[in-house]
Amino acid sequence: MDSLGTADDNDHFRRLRAAQAENLLANTPITLLANVFIAATTAWLLWKLGISSTVFLWLAAVGIVGVLRFAVYAVIQRSRMHVEKPVRALHLLTLLSFASGLSWTPLPLVFPMPGNGIVTGYTVFVMAGISMGAIIQSLAYWRVALAFGAPLMSATIAMLLLEGDTVSHFLALNITLLTVMLFRSSIRSEQSFVQSQNTAMRTSQLAHSLAAANGEISKTSQRLEHLANSDALTGLANRAVFNRRMEHLFERCRQRQTEIALLLIDLDKFKTINDTRGHSAGDMLLKQVANRLAAASGRNDLAVRLGGDEFAVVLWGADLESRVNAMVLDVMKRIAQPIAFGGQDIVPSASIGVAFAPRHATDGDDLYACADLALYRAKMEGRRQIRFFDAALKDRLDYERAIDRDLAAAIENGGLDVHFQPQVDMSSERATGFEALVRWWHPEIGAIAPPDIVKAAGKLQLSEQLTGYVADRTCAFARRLDAEGHGEVMVSINMSPSEFGAYDAARLLSGIASRHQVDPARIEVEITEDAILDPKKVERALAGLRHAGFGLAVDDFGMGHSSLAHLISLKIDRLKVDRHFVTGISGNAHNQALVGALVSVGRSLDMELVLEGVETAADAETLRAFGCRTGQGWLYGKAMAPDDAMQWLKRHSARIRAVA
Repeated sequence: MDSLGTADDNDHFRRLRAAQAENLLANTPITLLANVFIAATTAWLLWKLGISSTVFLWLAAVGIVGVLRFAVYAVIQRSRMHVEKPVRALHLLTLLSFASGLSWTPLPLVFPMPGNGIVTGYTVFVMAGISMGAIIQSLAYWRVALAFGAPLMSATIAMLLLEGDTVSHFLALNITLLTVMLFRSSIRSEQSFVQSQNTAMRTSQLAHSLAAANGEISKTSQRLEHLANSDALTGLANRAVFNRRMEHLFERCRQRQTEIALLLIDLDKFKTINDTRGHSAGDMLLKQVANRLAAASGRNDLAVRLGGDEFAVVLWGADLESRVNAMVLDVMKRIAQPIAFGGQDIVPSASIGVAFAPRHATDGDDLYACADLALYRAKMEGRRQIRFFDAALKDRLDYERAIDRDLAAAIENGGLDVHFQPQVDMSSERATGFEALVRWWHPEIGAIAPPDIVKAAGKLQLSEQLTGYVADRTCAFARRLDAEGHGEVMVSINMSPSEFGAYDAARLLSGIASRHQVDPARIEVEITEDAILDPKKVERALAGLRHAGFGLAVDDFGMGHSSLAHLISLKIDRLKVDRHFVTGISGNAHNQALVGALVSVGRSLDMELVLEGVETAADAETLRAFGCRTGQGWLYGKAMAPDDAMQWLKRHSARIRAVA
């Protein structure tokens, strides 16, 4: 800090001396011209008054010194010594001023005219006047004034003292006092000049600092604006820009000034690339796709990364439909180009959904929903697809909106039903359990598919409420089983692994079971097979459920890519084989071989198998032959309301007892 302060002080001192030197140089030409003119007129006047012609030798000396001063002045100006080395320039100017002052001293000392009052008075006038002029012209640096004036005034005072009369002595005293006052005034003038320069430099420095700060603030503001409006990874516009642009365009659209098209682009199997090749490969892929998307976009089109592997392009203006048709093909072609990474090529692909406004939507949210539904259809139809929003998708969108609008009220007001489908020991045909299945009959659109209910609950952050609703009715059903003497019958409830991060499943289910006084061991939690693909994400939740006493089962087993190691690590109790492999198994050798293998796996892992989709006696007989124990399907009973399920159990138990 000390060295920094010293450097700043030195720079300030240099700039101050440069200002003084510049001020002196500005006055030098007029000073020299006046000096020579006064010397010439004085020499001529003295010669006319009888002084010998040697006075012109003095004039020549003054002129030579003046020429020398002007030459040095020119050198200083040309070399910019007064800016780069101002102290040296001031020393030179002071030295030459002293030489100029010395050149004037012969006037009162060498050419006196004792007794001639006119000459004496004129000499005093000239010497005092030129000294005063030098002081006035050197207000910025008093040393130059002193160097020039001191020899002149000293010689003048000496001349008056040598006159010998009282008047001359008094005049010498007055000139002495005048000289002191003038030099004192010169010193004070320099102080004022220095003060004004310090103020000016501080003001300039402050203005420079403010300008620099303002420039830095402007740059920071630009950087912040860029960060606020750009995706950090890809550099494309972000969702905030997307929302603002959509709002602006829809204002114009309502005034019939433009049409809008929205392309939603989703990379196919991006998660697989991310998981198998690493996040660096995923990031590189996103950057490359962003670059290709930007290259495919027109000057007025807006390319956006909405998040994850989802991108969008917003188009508007004339000839919109043909531009969109050309762009989607171009985008698909560009994205499909291989990308080299780690010595291998990644061949990306994408699915695209397209919607138009005002044809399909009247605001930005609606347009996004339409394009998103078209994108969903493209992915469902095999990926690498382009789908445009149409009337069929409009019906689907209305269907989903009705679910989103009314689901919360249905949960709160008991508008959902929970039905129970029996599970049966295929050897003894004794009922061993029930699976709780949610049902919803919507007053406007009829039956709602259970997966759509679960999907909407996740989207609306109602998963905990929905699970609690189903669990409450499941435990109430278990209590009815106990009351009817069927305490050995299990009841299972379905949960999605995606819910585990949203709430504490073990705490929720334990609280409900405790409230109904149901042993958690009576309740089995079924999770979908995709949970096994990433056991780290579900391990904690499943451990909590297991610790609370709930049974664990994997639903729809065989449809995913489960790892046996993961099955073992998660300590699953039962595997539910998907109906795809069970229905019609009596006539399908391939599925028979597969189920036989699954039975062997289950025995090896000490896991019971439950076969879903048992619909015929022939299928049941085939499964029994493979050693399968528990079946579930329409052969035994469909999903029923609680009262109907209890009646079914009563009839079924009576029939088994009658046969026995």
